[in-house]
Amino acid sequence: MEGVYYQQKLGEGINLYLVREPKFKTVSVSLVMYRTYDEGTTSNALLPHILKRGSEGLEDTKSIERFLGKRYGASLNVNVLKKGDMQLIFLGSSVISDKYTIKGEGVVCDILNFLVNLAAKPLIDKEGFRREYYEQEKDNLKKLINARINDKVQYSIERCYEETAKGQPFSRYKYGDIAELESITSPGLAGYYESMLTEVPIDIFVVGDVDIADLKGFLDAQAFVERREIKYPRQTMSPGWNDNPREVVEPMDVAQGKLTMGYTTGIDYTHENYVPSLVYASILGGGAHSKLFNNVREKASLAYYSFARLEKFKGLMVIGSGIEIANYSRAVEIINQQLEEMRKGSISNDEMEAAQKALINNIHSMKDSQMHITDMLINRIVSGHNMTPDQLIDRISKVTRAEVVGVADTIKHAVTYFLTGREMSGKEEEI
Repeated sequence: MEGVYYQQKLGEGINLYLVREPKFKTVSVSLVMYRTYDEGTTSNALLPHILKRGSEGLEDTKSIERFLGKRYGASLNVNVLKKGDMQLIFLGSSVISDKYTIKGEGVVCDILNFLVNLAAKPLIDKEGFRREYYEQEKDNLKKLINARINDKVQYSIERCYEETAKGQPFSRYKYGDIAELESITSPGLAGYYESMLTEVPIDIFVVGDVDIADLKGFLDAQAFVERREIKYPRQTMSPGWNDNPREVVEPMDVAQGKLTMGYTTGIDYTHENYVPSLVYASILGGGAHSKLFNNVREKASLAYYSFARLEKFKGLMVIGSGIEIANYSRAVEIINQQLEEMRKGSISNDEMEAAQKALINNIHSMKDSQMHITDMLINRIVSGHNMTPDQLIDRISKVTRAEVVGVADTIKHAVTYFLTGREMSGKEEEI
């Protein structure tokens, strides 16, 4: 893979990717397991939080903290990620580069072995995962799912995507749901994980000031569990929308309405119009240069924020705006006007140049973050999109107005989702 300094197969369906970046004094280490979405969704969300609690030789939080402390205060972070039709179990750490340790200690190898052991040697006995950890993390996940509504902007975006992709696995929340969580048992989860571990694709990413020679201790000693036929997840694009758009109104105790409009684009990472679609979304709602910002927020004073965002794995787009509840109809009208302007090609040279510059600056900034570098590699792996950051920058700079208008013709309005106050009347709730 271009942009990767070193790549090695560690086992069946297990790969190591090394990106040498001398500008970083720390090394980012990530272990990622890929699962098909809607295949044990809530179990997958629970697993990384239980895995982080310990492994053979490091069986409690205190021993893990001591271990990380002796490696110059290395970190440990876990999560579950949503990438289109894939759900990713993520274990990660950041540790000082061996080049900056006092005695040249090989702390990067220590962290690599630590993460692999969390995944391969979890605390499982005949009764399943250690019950104390299982119960605590199950309760924590329940709180996390219930707290979903606290971030109203993100909640409205997710709900709009769910309604736009209704009936598809992608429509599920990345942390699962309470009903499924309550049905999970410790022995059942342990059996699920032990089976999963034999077949799930696993990638390890190392990004920072590190050479392959620094990883010799890990590569020589590395041994994983017995593997069988690997189940590689696949991405599928959401079907295009051909019916009239649906209106979904959800009442909640909010003072400010969250208007989110969902669209199908027919364009994913691998589509020939992928890069023009980035420019399209940037012109429409990618920042202070965009049509939505200037016409919905500034000129009409209808929105506290207004943006457009692509879901590039599924070929979807959302437009989000925070509005006064009484301004719902007028906001929808002006947003639709901006989409029509895009279809007509009413795009100035300044809008084109500002959108391209914003995208290019964003890519450059991503290259300054180890986690963004890892995320870009993951996106390329799960999408089959092979364009490097530098190639992407070059292509963005060459996008034409005609290509952007071509993208506009593929945009189909599927759902208008409105998170509104309970006093709103005259709209039929469809949830």
